[in-house]
Amino acid sequence: MTDHANTVERTLRDLLGTWLGVPDVAALPLPDEIVRPDYVLQAGTTKFAVEAKNTDDIAHVDYAIRQLAAVQYTVPDAVPLLVVPYMGPKAKRYVGSHDVSWMDLCGNADIRGPGVRILIEGQPNRFAAPGRPSTAFSPKASRIARVMLAAPDRRWSQSELVHETGLSGGYVSKVLSRLAEDELVVPQPGDWRLAVRSPSTMLDAWTQVYDFAKHSVAKFHMVGRTGPEVLAALTGRLQAAGVDHAATGLAAAWQISQYADFRLAAVFVAEPLLDPEKLGLRPVEQGENVWIVTPNDAGVFYAAKDVNGVRCVRPVQAYLDLAGQPERAKEAAAELRSHHLGWSE
Repeated sequence: MTDHANTVERTLRDLLGTWLGVPDVAALPLPDEIVRPDYVLQAGTTKFAVEAKNTDDIAHVDYAIRQLAAVQYTVPDAVPLLVVPYMGPKAKRYVGSHDVSWMDLCGNADIRGPGVRILIEGQPNRFAAPGRPSTAFSPKASRIARVMLAAPDRRWSQSELVHETGLSGGYVSKVLSRLAEDELVVPQPGDWRLAVRSPSTMLDAWTQVYDFAKHSVAKFHMVGRTGPEVLAALTGRLQAAGVDHAATGLAAAWQISQYADFRLAAVFVAEPLLDPEKLGLRPVEQGENVWIVTPNDAGVFYAAKDVNGVRCVRPVQAYLDLAGQPERAKEAAAELRSHHLGWSE
């Protein structure tokens, strides 16, 4: 066992012993099975089968959840337990949606089992590191996920993705390697091309790191009685002015689903507007009903199309952007995911 694994085991034993009020938590021998947990711990009368990951990235968390499901057959009398250094809020919601017990090495936990209930929140992240972590969902890299999620049943070659994304072959290769490492894409049997393993998991992994605030947002007010009326007038004027654009967020969700009426119209534009007042836009600090958004990568426009007379981003992009919007954005996101992505797992 490595020094890191020893440290993790000691921390788990200390925390579980303190929470359950037992003087000693024993490390038991691992079962002689191909699929087995990282640790088996005995705390009083409760046994835990532990799968530990060094990150709460949803791709890794999803893999651990699948491992724990298999481990239930090799250690059937144990409580399956996912462990990470720190469980962030998005990962916490993801794990909660799968009804899996978890704890982190910072001392937070949500553990349920026969005769056991531990819920601890609010402990700070002691493992936060400076700098930006490596991810397959940076603004440029996410072009690959965007393309693959637009056709999730398709098998893609690297050259096809180079052509579709406009990225270099070397860069595409690096991003695909990261996606494969995270088991978000997998090779097909007897085929060298790649496909998305689980569209839903890939979208969740992307959502975890996506930040709408990283785009440049300019706030305006435009005369109009309703959000749809403002959106129609704005996009019509942008089209007449030759401005490459696409509605996103609540505005796109409304056009796609006619669900969750809105006031705020968010529209991506390829370049910042030089003279917004000519389009009827008045700059404001608050009370805006229009967001003009200059994206941090042109990939947001991929496969944008007219929907009921308004050019809109793809549903996946609209879903991502809803997380950064007010009003009924949460409801609109649920509607898009349930009825307009059309994925079968």
